[in-house]
Amino acid sequence: MNDSPLKVLYLGPGDFAGTIQHELGASFFLRPVPATADDVSEEIGDAAVILDASMKVRLDADLLGSAIALKLVITATTGADHIDHPHLDARGIPLLTLKTEKDFLRGITPAAELSWMLLLACARRLRAAVHHVEAGQWNREQFPGMMLRGRTLGLIGLGRIGGWMARYARAFDMNVVAHDPFVTEFPDEIESLDLPGLLGRSDFVSIHVHFSDQTRGLLGAKELAQMKVGAVLINTSRGAILDEAALLEGLKQGKPAALGVDVLEGEPDIANSRIWQYARDHENVIITPHIGGFSPDALGMVLTHTASRIKNHFADADGV
Repeated sequence: MNDSPLKVLYLGPGDFAGTIQHELGASFFLRPVPATADDVSEEIGDAAVILDASMKVRLDADLLGSAIALKLVITATTGADHIDHPHLDARGIPLLTLKTEKDFLRGITPAAELSWMLLLACARRLRAAVHHVEAGQWNREQFPGMMLRGRTLGLIGLGRIGGWMARYARAFDMNVVAHDPFVTEFPDEIESLDLPGLLGRSDFVSIHVHFSDQTRGLLGAKELAQMKVGAVLINTSRGAILDEAALLEGLKQGKPAALGVDVLEGEPDIANSRIWQYARDHENVIITPHIGGFSPDALGMVLTHTASRIKNHFADADGV
């Protein structure tokens, strides 16, 4: 490694800067910057590493192109669709995400916990009920809820988060079915179904797949029409996995009857999102601002792990 400390440009919560710097050690200099394109542009030129824990800035070819000293881009997230992969590939710059850190991620549960919270909130019409009380009213008969016991949860994706969702469902005495072509052996308590079969049987459908060209628009008009009337749909993966135009029409027709999402296509610029616009006047939609993994205790663990990966990457490159 060079004698001069390598600059690590950090986009993320400032409270963790000290933790990251401590883990990086004296061979690196952490430079926290606000997560805006203008601030990143001012500091990116001499950065050897970009550590992104915000997902608020689109690291496109124009922005990355000015990073002449760049050697590594690493995220504290599993997804990185906001980063220009082809540009980095063309320059031979590695892009590391948490997607490959399966052993570490097994103990990180906030995203699954938020998914379950959205499911419960939709089942009990929580948003509408809270607003009802805030308006000074008290009529419980307007908010009949769904009992979970005996209902069926359909999981699209049975990886880490899907596996936690299955555990939570079994604790609520629910039936669990799943669709995942990459899983060869399903637990005895989870029935494997094709996608149409899952959609037709499930009272709750929860999506837990990585975003890719293959999963873009995974649920469109055809798939939404296969859902049960009255079913609830949860998505905490990526917004573009759902066909937004088809989803809007589905909501109008009751398939799904309620929607809970932590992600929207085009976020954080959501003003043009038709789902966000619909939700402003329809309380059967609950939207949170991509907070699934944002838990301080878990984030501290993730950022420490990510800083350790930065050290290891450069140590391996130097043959140490």
